[in-house]
Amino acid sequence: MKFVLLLLVVFSVPWAHSLLNLNVEDRLVYDTIEASPYSKKVPLSIKPFNLLKVISVTSKPERVKEYLNLLSRPAFFIKPINSLTFEYIHSQEEYLIENSAGKRIFEGDNIYTFFDGYLSLGTKAVVYYQGRYQKNRYRNILELHRLYGKVKFWKFSLLAGKDAVHLGPGEYAIILSANAEPFPMIRLQTEKPLEFLGKWDLIFLRGWLTEERKDRDNPNILALRIVWKPADFLEVGAIRASMYGGEGLPDYRIEEYPKLIIGEEENIPGSRYNTDGYGAYDITLYLPVGAVIPSVKVFKLYFQEAGTDIEAWWQKEDRGKFYFPFGFKFLKPGFVGGVFVSTDNHIMRLEFTKASNFWYIHGLYPVEGYTYRGMSLGHPYGRDVVHVFFKHRVYFSDTFSAGYTVGYYEVPWSLPGPHMKRSYIKGSLEKRLRYLIITAFVRNDRTQNYDSDPSPAGINIVNEDKNFYTLGGSISWRF
Repeated sequence: MKFVLLLLVVFSVPWAHSLLNLNVEDRLVYDTIEASPYSKKVPLSIKPFNLLKVISVTSKPERVKEYLNLLSRPAFFIKPINSLTFEYIHSQEEYLIENSAGKRIFEGDNIYTFFDGYLSLGTKAVVYYQGRYQKNRYRNILELHRLYGKVKFWKFSLLAGKDAVHLGPGEYAIILSANAEPFPMIRLQTEKPLEFLGKWDLIFLRGWLTEERKDRDNPNILALRIVWKPADFLEVGAIRASMYGGEGLPDYRIEEYPKLIIGEEENIPGSRYNTDGYGAYDITLYLPVGAVIPSVKVFKLYFQEAGTDIEAWWQKEDRGKFYFPFGFKFLKPGFVGGVFVSTDNHIMRLEFTKASNFWYIHGLYPVEGYTYRGMSLGHPYGRDVVHVFFKHRVYFSDTFSAGYTVGYYEVPWSLPGPHMKRSYIKGSLEKRLRYLIITAFVRNDRTQNYDSDPSPAGINIVNEDKNFYTLGGSISWRF
């Protein structure tokens, strides 16, 4: 009888387990977190966050509460439906929605339905699922988009299942982002920072990219990110990732993972440990602009340098080489840099990204490269790209906001011959009514020449200009 009453309560009260993750594609909520003056006190460049971290960092909880539902003390219960979202998008051209966890839009009408729920297993464990239905001119499919179990111990959590991550300080991550669909993984992550000469966050994941490919079926991925925050004004991070294995290539035991992460034999042809590696370091500075302009709550600068390969003193072929200041040098580098500013009612970001022609296709995976189900695991626009954008969101009230984004990118930027040059502008609205979230957007893309290859690893420029519109809206219930 008590169990029946508990189930009835679940359907009438909007509970949310504090250990649940805020999905990485919920960019509006993450921007609100970064806009909080409290954000400078904790590392922010490993996503997703658990819901308790979200609510504890933001200074405007009334702007995010509908996305989180009501946090409560976790108990043992099941909530089969936590939220239900209907989304309609119409486009004049095939198009991907960046950092949307694998949302590809086709010409014409596109319908998406998302629904999720979870099983609470007390304060230390939770199981979450998210279903997705999509219908367009090519697809009519219902699928399990996410499913993971998560267990907390001390300041860490261990997650097993299908999820997505975003590593890095920018909105667009160049190594591992929220762009592609969630994939199966095992993930060890700090739920609270470790404290020793500052605050430390880390994440280590082992993922399976289960799919048939044109280069090698079913490759794997390892990724490690460590973030150190020695003071409120400074955050320093490093990433090391490796794509390896698949059909015809060796797999590795867990005790061999450190050798893959270090990359000691990564550039030695024929070596068992020669994999496709990526690395990056980044620095974020919070400047005290608010002391001069009181309306400014957050003003931060961030910069990330990354490479598809490195020369380093610890690699066999580079013994004795030392490059100032870290002892290594990135080869075929890429860069991300940006400025983020917030006031009480405004959130602004300017960001620039550049990736070389060798990004995502070097080494063992030269065709589909560093992708999953046709979408980049890193930057949405793929290799040999320069991309710059500015976005601005205004809150007219705690439950109503509007934003716009203006951007430009060029592919390829370094190779001779014709280039695709695309500029875009997007406007959006968001309104919340109790447990209802309503959004709408319109976007215009203007393209000089056109990249007819839909894969971010491929480039095929044709002499054709295009101007097309995309518009859509969604309505979401939080139960």
